[in-house]
Amino acid sequence: MKNASLPLVPTPSRGGHHFHPLAPSWSGQGLHLAAQQTPLWRDWLLHPGSLSQRLDDLRPGQFWVQVIDERFCRTSALESRVMGCASETAVWQREVVLWVGETAMVRARTVVPVTALHGPLRRLRALGSRSLGSYLFRQPDLQRSPLQICRSRLPGWQRCRYSVFYLQRCPIMVSEAFTDDLPQRLAQLSGCDSTATQA
Repeated sequence: MKNASLPLVPTPSRGGHHFHPLAPSWSGQGLHLAAQQTPLWRDWLLHPGSLSQRLDDLRPGQFWVQVIDERFCRTSALESRVMGCASETAVWQREVVLWVGETAMVRARTVVPVTALHGPLRRLRALGSRSLGSYLFRQPDLQRSPLQICRSRLPGWQRCRYSVFYLQRCPIMVSEAFTDDLPQRLAQLSGCDSTATQA
């Protein structure tokens, strides 16, 4: 449940990609192989369904979205390549933190070409505090590229993943960074001792 006194994740500097796990200020530019992850981490990093729904299932009714930033900007070189866009394509970005109660679990960034917002994806700008997954995973024609696992240099959020969703042929790139102590936080949320959780 949202708490007014809760210390929130610091707002990133505007005018840059500081929040994005795949930008120079975050990324170690190295991909993680799934085989290098423990079973618990593979399960979360390669989970194909709605991440927000999975977090909500941990403690129903206590999942919430903290919107950090929403604005227009240009794609990074990686975003252009992954989405198949021209260099520095105009996009709308949304950066959020996904919480379960008072536990920050995931930092996420969504990038959508501005041209798509005039068509089928215009509803994305009206999400407010709702999760992106609550909209995307209800769309019958949704497609998704394979998940890529990478790492960042940002302390506390080193395991990341990204993929591109396609809705009516429009690309939506989503990047997500997981808290490093995910195994311990999952154990706490489930009421189990953290030493019993395989990290």
